[in-house]
Amino acid sequence: MPKLTVLVGRKTMQVYDLDQDRIRVGRGEDADVLIDNPSLSRKHCEFRKEGDGWVLEDLGSSNGTFLHGEKLTGPTPIKSGDEVGLGKFSVVFGKAVGGEAVPKAAKTVLPGGGVEGTMQIKGHEVKELLEGAERERRAHLVWSSGGQQGKHYLSAAPAALFGTDELCDVKVPKAPKHHVLVVNRDSGCEVRNLHWWTKMTVNGQKKNLALLKDGAKVECGGLTLTFVADLG
Repeated sequence: MPKLTVLVGRKTMQVYDLDQDRIRVGRGEDADVLIDNPSLSRKHCEFRKEGDGWVLEDLGSSNGTFLHGEKLTGPTPIKSGDEVGLGKFSVVFGKAVGGEAVPKAAKTVLPGGGVEGTMQIKGHEVKELLEGAERERRAHLVWSSGGQQGKHYLSAAPAALFGTDELCDVKVPKAPKHHVLVVNRDSGCEVRNLHWWTKMTVNGQKKNLALLKDGAKVECGGLTLTFVADLG
């Protein structure tokens, strides 16, 4: 019995446990796996059992179906663990990745109507996950302080002051009132230590001002920042 794992932005959306020899994926209501997103065609692709194995075939989709980064031009053998690219989504064939399988036969009640027995990923869920995936691709800082953790996305606020004061852009539990200023410029992300008496280190080296590269670790007065660069 094959399993299909649908991913977006490397995050598992759903894992399906399907008990049939032909599985169609698309955004049309007759699809076995329905993904409500315009990057997929109504009839996008199908997984089909042939002999002792399985093949994958694009069904004339607008954006194409990709296996190992190569666009399909006809029925292609597929094996467990292969990852298929469908628009903004990926499907891992043959195994579950990061979730529990939902049986194909299970009745699914969908808001506003739907197709009984069809596994549907609804439009608002897709939108939220795509927005989250896109946000994770943008430059951000992962902070930890006083046993707490959080993220600050520089696309939302390119300049941010970290500290314990209520007026700080990012209020943290442990640090001086106005502590570290981060400014995201076209030339890169800059970090400044605003307190000369409190040591700041960047990747273990003492700094008062530094340009951050991807993965850079900033430590200052109980506050730790890790910079994640924009993936473009």
